[in-house]
Amino acid sequence: MRSFREVARLGSLTRAARSLGYAQSSVTAHIRSLENRVGAQLIQRRPHGVRLTPAGLIFQEYTNRIFHLVEEMSDALNPSGQPTGRARIGASALLLESRVGSLVKECRYRYPGVAVSPRQLAVRDAAGAVRGDEVDIALVHGDPGAGGPLPAGVVVEELPPLEVVPVGTPAVAADLRGRRDSAVRVIAVDPDCPSHRTCVDALRSLHGIDPVVVEAGSVGGALELARGGYGMAMLPVETLRHAGGGSGLPVIPDLPHVVLDVHALWTGGETARTVIAAVCEVAKRIGRPPMVSSSVA
Repeated sequence: MRSFREVARLGSLTRAARSLGYAQSSVTAHIRSLENRVGAQLIQRRPHGVRLTPAGLIFQEYTNRIFHLVEEMSDALNPSGQPTGRARIGASALLLESRVGSLVKECRYRYPGVAVSPRQLAVRDAAGAVRGDEVDIALVHGDPGAGGPLPAGVVVEELPPLEVVPVGTPAVAADLRGRRDSAVRVIAVDPDCPSHRTCVDALRSLHGIDPVVVEAGSVGGALELARGGYGMAMLPVETLRHAGGGSGLPVIPDLPHVVLDVHALWTGGETARTVIAAVCEVAKRIGRPPMVSSSVA
């Protein structure tokens, strides 16, 4: 059932085997065994992955319920009262590299029995991923309802905000004064993040520049491009302060700093588990209050 749940989550036998640490043949055998027992085909193999059959969708719903009950039983039988189990955390690109590392470390210190499994998640997909049991907790910046109205049962917890600042090399800053439109690029970590759009609007209104937007896909990628002089990037202060080498980028003057709201999304009610509540409590401690800086070393 654990193999089936991972195949359903990832849409691939290969990726599920890699995630579980099994050989693909073992995962395939697990699925065949389940199909023989229930007397129905659960997955349909396609050229690029698999998808659930109608029977597989029903089986997925009950599988999720069973795993929730097993985890609740484990919590109830835990004599120490300490939470134990695994928390699957989805986080937006900005938060994955600025907050999740500290979250994993702090959870390991405070709750040794809790294992945290992080993965990157688009903000617009966060609520659906929580409701569909793809992740246990989603950490998002900006509007948690960006993908539409929040599904019933999804709890929203407010976390410390995230300050994002415009950084770039002195040469990139000089291009603003020269108004060389073709040389001005804004590096976006997350295409759904409002911070780089704020930067683009400011360049247009303050400098008359219509910049090119380039997607980096990660904070690390954006930082590398910015350090190489490729363009300016809106990056979290928390990440920049911990960047190694002591050769941090200066904050570009005259462009706005953005303070993003941060939230944790998870399901409450019957599905609320001790381990998830514990991880959310730790998440509330991670992150500094916003503090405007003139440079980041």
